[in-house]
Amino acid sequence: MSQIESNGEFVDVRPQEEPRRSTDRLILPIALGSRLRKGWGVVRARSFESKGEIRVTDDTVTINTAVARLLRSALRHELTLRCTDIYNVRADGRIVQFDLLNGPGELEPVILRTRNRSDAALLVTALPDQTTHKYATENRERQLFLESIHRRAPHTWATWTIVAIASLVFAVTATQSAQLLRIKPDVLIAAGSNFGPYTQGGQWWRLFTAMFLHLGLWHIVVNMTVLVQCGRLAERLYGSGRFLALYVFAGLTGSQASLLWHPGIHSAGASGAIFGVLGAILAYLVRYSGAVPRVFVLQHSRVTAAFIVYTLINGFTHHGIDNGAHLGGLFGGFLLGLLLAPPTEASRESRLQRAMALGTATIFACGLTVGMTWVLAVLATRPDRQELQQFAKVMRDTNALELRFSSDLKTYSQALARKPLTAEDRAALATMIRATLLPECGKLYGLIAAVQVPYDSPEWKLRANLLAYFGDVSKVLQMTASVADENRLNDAAAKAALWPLVQSVQRDKAALLKLRGNP
Repeated sequence: MSQIESNGEFVDVRPQEEPRRSTDRLILPIALGSRLRKGWGVVRARSFESKGEIRVTDDTVTINTAVARLLRSALRHELTLRCTDIYNVRADGRIVQFDLLNGPGELEPVILRTRNRSDAALLVTALPDQTTHKYATENRERQLFLESIHRRAPHTWATWTIVAIASLVFAVTATQSAQLLRIKPDVLIAAGSNFGPYTQGGQWWRLFTAMFLHLGLWHIVVNMTVLVQCGRLAERLYGSGRFLALYVFAGLTGSQASLLWHPGIHSAGASGAIFGVLGAILAYLVRYSGAVPRVFVLQHSRVTAAFIVYTLINGFTHHGIDNGAHLGGLFGGFLLGLLLAPPTEASRESRLQRAMALGTATIFACGLTVGMTWVLAVLATRPDRQELQQFAKVMRDTNALELRFSSDLKTYSQALARKPLTAEDRAALATMIRATLLPECGKLYGLIAAVQVPYDSPEWKLRANLLAYFGDVSKVLQMTASVADENRLNDAAAKAALWPLVQSVQRDKAALLKLRGNP
């Protein structure tokens, strides 16, 4: 042994020997990490600009790198290390990290990036296999903990079953909708999405079915990716049965929070349930912070908290993201997770403790679910919330008519763009406007004008913009029909009179796209 550790201090006990010639055991291309920073107990490199190779011999490790510079020769650097000064070699993907002895009792991290995982494994094998007492202890605790939770759920079948069901349901709805990127709202509502007027009208089963439906391809890809990452960990922490209970309960509380937040909402997706899984992971780390290895706590609490904060901020700053479901699922998963969290060692949980934990969690989950449902049913009778639900119904009922009107309006615009127009073309254009476009526009305007919404709600602004848009479009159509009858479509004075109305329609349309989340 060339270096020993006593009471946290390194003592040099190497005998002085004559230098001897060593042969290369491994040569690999690498990038040397620079601008190292430590956060949440983990050291990371901000840059890997220095690229070159690493040579490992029996006695030394040599790192030759170069940094390219604009209009100047590359800046080269050579670092030769003694193998006896290298400790705690570990790999994370293609990143290899070790600690370098730099003075008595002082360790300096060195971070390298290899080409792939295979190179990283080769490098770890070639580098010295010596550890400090602290690292060895922490690593052993971490391995024992991982083994214990792996025994609790050797196969994370519950997570993969949820992914399979959600994927199958998405394939069915995408086929019915005949499009992948954005599933039609009518298809989702028919399949069981959380549509406020229907859910609060007695179809409470939508609170459950909504968590297996998704709005489009990107929506399900993101949700299932996050679920695979965090779900397998949560399933191993809690066990498959408790994990399923957590997932379903968080999905229900997320759907209920959505309705509390916005009674006329139309939402779908596993986001609420996934946030509940994240909340359950945090609950486990909080409840057993003393028993779970410190490195594990720091790593997973940092990643989980960062994802939660980022997603919530993104939801508050972007239209169309249901933060009500996120927050409801997060708190539901956290609270139930505190009650369901089993000990770090399954053998420590007696039958009585298990029965008490499951009984308390069941009473809590059932009580909160039923209580929230009762609150929603009572709130649904309030006039302001009934107005919002009625407006949501009108928006759904007018969706098909609005799509048809938009298609007819596009056909009208294409016909108007053809020049020159004959007398027959002008007559057909005027007839189309009066027989098709104006009745459709008037019907849309009348249906929206017939419903009222609370003044300060987001729906009030949407309603006002819709009325302004359809009103201005109607004026443009009426004026265009009159100009076509008089054969003045190319008249400068007629165009000047139409132009302010056309600009107003464009502004109304831009405002509507922004309100509906289509910038």
